[in-house]
Amino acid sequence: MTSPYNAAPAMKRITLSLLILLTIFGCRSATVAPAPERVVIVGTTDLHGWFNGHVAQPEGGGPGVKYGGLAVLARYVEALRAQSGGNVVLVDSGDMYQGTLESNMFEGESVVRGYNKLGYSGAAVGNHEFDFGPLGPSSLARKPGEDALGALKRNAAIAKFPFLAANLIDKSTGRIPSWAKPYTIVRSGRARIGIIGLSTPDTPNVTMRANVLTLEFNDPLEAAIRYAKELRSQKVDAVIVIAHMGGRCTELSEPHSIESCDRQQEAMEFLEAMPPGTIDAYFGGHTHSQMRQMVNGVATLQALAYSREFSTLELWIDPVNHQVIREKTTLRPPTMICSFVYEGTDQCDARRAPANARLVPRTFEGRTVEPDPEFVRLFEPYLREVAEKRNEKLGIRTTAVFTRSYSREAPLGDLMADALRESTGADIGFFNSGGIRADLRAGELVYGDIFEVSPFDNFPAIVLFTGKEVGEAIRLAVSGGRGLMQVSGLRYTVDASIAKDKDTTANPVVELTLADGSPLDPAKLYRVAMPDFVAAGGDGLMPLIQSLPEERIKVFYDRPIREYLIDAMRKRGGVLTPILDRRVTVINMPAGSAK
Repeated sequence: MTSPYNAAPAMKRITLSLLILLTIFGCRSATVAPAPERVVIVGTTDLHGWFNGHVAQPEGGGPGVKYGGLAVLARYVEALRAQSGGNVVLVDSGDMYQGTLESNMFEGESVVRGYNKLGYSGAAVGNHEFDFGPLGPSSLARKPGEDALGALKRNAAIAKFPFLAANLIDKSTGRIPSWAKPYTIVRSGRARIGIIGLSTPDTPNVTMRANVLTLEFNDPLEAAIRYAKELRSQKVDAVIVIAHMGGRCTELSEPHSIESCDRQQEAMEFLEAMPPGTIDAYFGGHTHSQMRQMVNGVATLQALAYSREFSTLELWIDPVNHQVIREKTTLRPPTMICSFVYEGTDQCDARRAPANARLVPRTFEGRTVEPDPEFVRLFEPYLREVAEKRNEKLGIRTTAVFTRSYSREAPLGDLMADALRESTGADIGFFNSGGIRADLRAGELVYGDIFEVSPFDNFPAIVLFTGKEVGEAIRLAVSGGRGLMQVSGLRYTVDASIAKDKDTTANPVVELTLADGSPLDPAKLYRVAMPDFVAAGGDGLMPLIQSLPEERIKVFYDRPIREYLIDAMRKRGGVLTPILDRRVTVINMPAGSAK
């Protein structure tokens, strides 16, 4: 029995023990709550085969400046990984490998192997992923047993990262194709990131339609909501979307303002319809424009195309509650991919260089940016194999740069439409602006210059259109926000305010004549030359093309269209000077929207 005289000391000992235990457990509970996890997401898009970068020629002459390329991008990613403790997730929003001789000769294999080495976590399926068709030189399946998706499937098998397309369905199974996935989950430190991929529903209109006849491109919003819910049920900490659906914003300095953004672009329509809180971030592509905006609460980024730059997003993750700490989200300005920059800037674009600025080595996150020699060795065999063809002299000289435009008549568009019409003996020539992928430089031209302008393995086609159908073709081509149709043998005026409207039943063509100003005969058949992509219904012409008898369409498969263009340029004497002859007039064009 305890003495009453010893009770007080005993109680003191018990109280002291409890205080010690509470202190211990209190300390433990304080250490259990983890600090937020910082994850850096790097986004690229629309590489279009430019794994080896570019050489930009200053307008005033002088040595060119190289920018872009995966060997240089690798150093930026390496620096970010070192700075973030390895918490970097690398994603791409599609159109990876169609567009350069170094990529196209190998049907994209060179790009996929470069992406493998960089450590991409996933890539959205872009419309131009379908361009190569079956394995081999033909871009269309023409022989029994040929698989129209052969090249794409081969690239997906080579890739160490998933091809993501949550809204893409194989018609034969009603499911996502076996070579693709709707989403992937990646771990970055203690964070689990769900990545959903989406393809533009407009894909059949902007690739070789014959290559995607077995596929359906469904509602991307519905697919994203469905799979975001599925990912949340698996306790991911963040959901991001990588989509080959882009936006167009002209002002990037204030992320919380969307006033400069075109609200009719796919990315904006998708994000503004998204229920708040469904996704945390969006990386766009396809439009070759920029975004750095918070749209409906979603961090939205899009970098420029052709390996010019990348986007960077910093997310802070609460791993206990499985959510993004939104107030800490940081959308960095786009980063141009340079080994050298103009002093005092982070740019190697000569057009943005301060007067008399000199080039200095680029440093990023405390590291000097130099091409990674392992990537140089990886790509060397591909570059060596194409060097002879790339540097083949054509006997053609340009006196100045032939520029292109998506929304206006351009000297290069006139040249290509004329060359196609002349080389086929047609009455009228069409060339879709989206098929002209680069300006034509000034000077003595080599084969690689023409390939960069016309990289697609399209073939010339002749379609017999009545005069009335010519008008309908132009109407369809310029409606719904599509690019301008460059023409030869015609003159027309288009109202941009109507052409931009999603209602493609309206007619934005307010005047259309032959080149000499005389009217088209509505009933007369005209021979119209165009790329086979357009003759197959591309760029919005499908409603018209489907209504024509098959005998009115003829495609010449003997040589790619670029070979016909080279012949026509040579026949002009081999010396070309850019001229704009006002064959297309655009009225009511919003300020700053032309490109």
